[in-house]
Amino acid sequence: MGHAPSRGRSPMRDRSELQRVVMNQTRVVLVRDLSIMNPNLVVGAQGLVVGKLASYTLKIAFPKVTVGVNWQDCDIVEGRTGMPTDADQPVNIPRPRQIVDE
Repeated sequence: MGHAPSRGRSPMRDRSELQRVVMNQTRVVLVRDLSIMNPNLVVGAQGLVVGKLASYTLKIAFPKVTVGVNWQDCDIVEGRTGMPTDADQPVNIPRPRQIVDE
């Protein structure tokens, strides 16, 4: 099949992979940091494809937000379907605050 490493996340390689997407069933994972759109949209965040907004834009429902994402910014999660939960999301570690000595 593909010769991409199984651990490394790579985006869908070509548009034909979009034919594998089943609305309200296929789960995808972000391979690009979209946290400028929403702080929950970091690499590794999983969502459920609920529709198509344009020919190359998928409407993806994440646990806290539903957004349009370019197909090249996500990859299909094999073997998992349905709406992901917060437990499926990467832990968003806030930037550490500077500790100042008094």
